[in-house]
Amino acid sequence: MTIRIGVDTGGTFTDVVADDCANGKSVRLKVPSTREDPSEAIASGVVRALQQLGKSDVARLVHGTTVATNALLERRGARTALVTTAGFRDLLAIARQNRPALYDLRARRTPPLIPRHLRLEVSERVDAEGKIRAPLDLEELERVIDQLESLGVESVAVGLLFSHVNPAHELATARRIAERLPSVGVTMSHTMAAVPGEYERLSTTAVNAFVQPVMHEYLTRLTQRLESEGVRADVMVMKSSGGVGPAAAVAEKCVETVLSGPAGGVMACVDLAHRTPHQNLIAADMGGTSFDVAVVTAGQESHARDTEIAGHPLRTPMLDLSTIGAGGGSIAWVDTGGSLRVGPQSAGAVPGPACYGRGGDLPTVTDANLVLGRLTSDSRLAGGMQLDLAAARKAFETHLAKPLGLSVEEAAAGVLRVVNASMTAAIRQITVQRGIDPRDYAICAYGGAGPLHAAELACELGVRTVVVPRTPGVFSAEGLLSCDLREDRMQSRIELLADADLADVAEQVRGMEQDAAQSLAADDQAQATWSLGLRYLGQTEEIAVAFDLKADAAKLAQSFSSAHEQLYGFARGEHAVQLASLWVSVTVPTTHAEQAGLAASVAVPKSVHRRPVYFAGNHIDTGIYRREDLGAGSVIEGPAVIEQDDTTTVTPPGWSGQTLATGELVLTAPAPS
Repeated sequence: MTIRIGVDTGGTFTDVVADDCANGKSVRLKVPSTREDPSEAIASGVVRALQQLGKSDVARLVHGTTVATNALLERRGARTALVTTAGFRDLLAIARQNRPALYDLRARRTPPLIPRHLRLEVSERVDAEGKIRAPLDLEELERVIDQLESLGVESVAVGLLFSHVNPAHELATARRIAERLPSVGVTMSHTMAAVPGEYERLSTTAVNAFVQPVMHEYLTRLTQRLESEGVRADVMVMKSSGGVGPAAAVAEKCVETVLSGPAGGVMACVDLAHRTPHQNLIAADMGGTSFDVAVVTAGQESHARDTEIAGHPLRTPMLDLSTIGAGGGSIAWVDTGGSLRVGPQSAGAVPGPACYGRGGDLPTVTDANLVLGRLTSDSRLAGGMQLDLAAARKAFETHLAKPLGLSVEEAAAGVLRVVNASMTAAIRQITVQRGIDPRDYAICAYGGAGPLHAAELACELGVRTVVVPRTPGVFSAEGLLSCDLREDRMQSRIELLADADLADVAEQVRGMEQDAAQSLAADDQAQATWSLGLRYLGQTEEIAVAFDLKADAAKLAQSFSSAHEQLYGFARGEHAVQLASLWVSVTVPTTHAEQAGLAASVAVPKSVHRRPVYFAGNHIDTGIYRREDLGAGSVIEGPAVIEQDDTTTVTPPGWSGQTLATGELVLTAPAPS
């Protein structure tokens, strides 16, 4: 079996990439997403890809899924209960003392996923050192399980105090629930996050329990649907950490998939950085419903230990990603104050933008690009979809132009300015606010709509280079095939760094590495990275610092202070540094399919035709090019529009584009005057 398939499910389209490693043949295609059952679109796309390859056996199918994310965002998870230590029933509601918005007196916290009547208590107590102060009350536990049964719960989160230090009571509780209620899923907090922070650990456990039955049912249905279509495949699922894992294992710890969708694109950027001169990249993925942004520095992705999704803190290894509701399907509207707004509401795949002709009548970002000539009615969007310009103009005339007293073109240009402003704000959040100067990076633009907007985003940020991958519309799906098998472990260890026995720390880390490697059934190819979570004494937040056998306390403290200064703008070199946690990542490298390079072509290709395109308040005669006509070394001067099956790239006036031998198109801003 030589076929490897990557499938990325988006809000509008499902992208499928299939490579036959035996003969180098590949298929790239997009099919409309099926929101109610994403497995339907996946099976359809996989079957089409295999038919084009003339094969049926698949070595590996890697899936980037939004099922867990959507279940969390829409609160459509299982009926979930919480069993916790007596006295801590309301911890999910109390949370931390910080407010969602410091100066907003009306700001309210996101309600807990588990309502109060489903949060039950059991008497027991383990202290911070792992000593049992009060044994687990087994009679009370039986009464709690009786309540769980009468409440008809589908999933249970078990989160007992300090279980990450001593999980004995948590294991006993979970075991008894599983014995008496075998059809109910059970999630234990010490397996989700074996680190301090009772609220974050409990929140992570609650999220996993809430989405686990949904994810398990979906992956089972996906596997069965593929089998019914005659597709035999080893199904893997993309994790938020940038690695992949077997579907069965991921279904149990599905909190690790909340960023599964955009993670593939980030890892594709890492792969691109390794084979091009562009080592520092801002990954900018604009699809139909969202805009996802991350940073790749010196060819390495960035990770976060803590994040928040839909107001729910998560403490699990994941890529450092930021997501906003800004995509091609984002709906433009006028608020009660008469201001133009874009998103976060999206037209999705059905009915879609007005120009799709599927019943949508509201103006979207895609409609704006069509009105301004950046897209054309005979665009090869999504493999040949015809766009209805009249419907797009009517939507803008009715809902924006007349209410705002603007022409249709002015309203459309305003929509692009508003959505671009939202996206540049998201980029600044993950760069400038982290001590990173975006001008030291190139923007890697992908997704169906990313290359349409990338050059204008770069102008706003002072970035002078945009890299457009060979097939940007399915770039995230391609990234899935470049991902390694990965397993992470985190454990708590709190002591002053200066007092820590680093040899003992290394021994503990080796044990964590062995445990992770066993989960992967790793062979001699397995690779491990170690890091320590460090903080100044008295702080609660920690920073990851690389750790190896050659490290000493002084060097670790210096590395931490340097990272602290970059992130926060200051360091306290004289202050004591505290060790808080250990983190191990074990990966098994995957075999990358080699892509053929581009043949050399004429330096200045001819445009296939010309049309007026709206830039900066004026229609400008613009050359239209086909991406497949550009060979290695081809140079295009803006203004230009470059069309291909899965996206359109806009090169503004003054910008130029050149194609690399590896197939990427590099746009360069005009020299500063």
